[in-house]
Amino acid sequence: MKLHLGLALIIGAATSTLGAQNYCNPNYKPVSDKDVVLDLSKLNRAFTISQKEDTPPSTTENEVQINICDELQVPEENKDDFCEKGTYICRRSIISRGEQHIVAQIQKIAGEYDKDKLNPAFKAVDTNQDLTQSGAKFSLVLNGGKYKDSTQSAQVTLECDASQDRNKDPEAPTLISYQNNVMSLNWKTVFACGTKEGEAPPPPSNGDNGNEEKSEGMSGAGVFFTIIGVVLAIYFVGGAFYNFKMYNARGLDLIPHRDFWLDLPYLIKDLISHLVDSIMSHRRGSGGYVSV
Repeated sequence: MKLHLGLALIIGAATSTLGAQNYCNPNYKPVSDKDVVLDLSKLNRAFTISQKEDTPPSTTENEVQINICDELQVPEENKDDFCEKGTYICRRSIISRGEQHIVAQIQKIAGEYDKDKLNPAFKAVDTNQDLTQSGAKFSLVLNGGKYKDSTQSAQVTLECDASQDRNKDPEAPTLISYQNNVMSLNWKTVFACGTKEGEAPPPPSNGDNGNEEKSEGMSGAGVFFTIIGVVLAIYFVGGAFYNFKMYNARGLDLIPHRDFWLDLPYLIKDLISHLVDSIMSHRRGSGGYVSV
């Protein structure tokens, strides 16, 4: 029984991998003559984009479910409230009033069906750009959708954002528009950043090249004052402990070299007064007339 279960899991995983579009496979080369590869495999999941609108006495929610790599899963319950099997992008309008929710509209935007095909087209927007840097863009066109005998399609722009962390779950794309039966989406993600073939992906950048060096560590002044603070802390704590142990001191008597620190404010005051007097005397001495 365990053997059969293990085989089923392996076959299921293999089927899922084989079912994904080739541009979602690891080490996919978007430009054949460049040594740059993509790994969009983490985008192989369902993302939901939701926009709500007040339509008194109800609320209308326009929901878009998308998986650019593989078909969306259809729930076992209420199948009629979702797009059919083979859909990659599904748009639904849900009207809510109180506890009542009605799916008023279901649109297949893109998918792979018996008669209508996905025919995906993936390419770099500009093959001359650095595909490993933020701002690099890729265009993905998905077809196969149909609503009321009108052909539907989707235009997805994947934009590299190197400031994101590859170890975190990706965010959903942004819906730009849905006009003339074409849905436009923009997807800023680190997974649209290419890497040199055979090299590991770089760590996330902070998005500010000018301040990158400052953010890496403490400045020289910060290090200096930190050292001074540590030395003073050791001096006062160690001195207080010494006075307590050796002389059983209490209160202000715990302060090491107490008389010096108590007199320090007056010494500073006298020093400032002396400097001010010297400056004023110099100005008075240089003024007046010079005899001829």
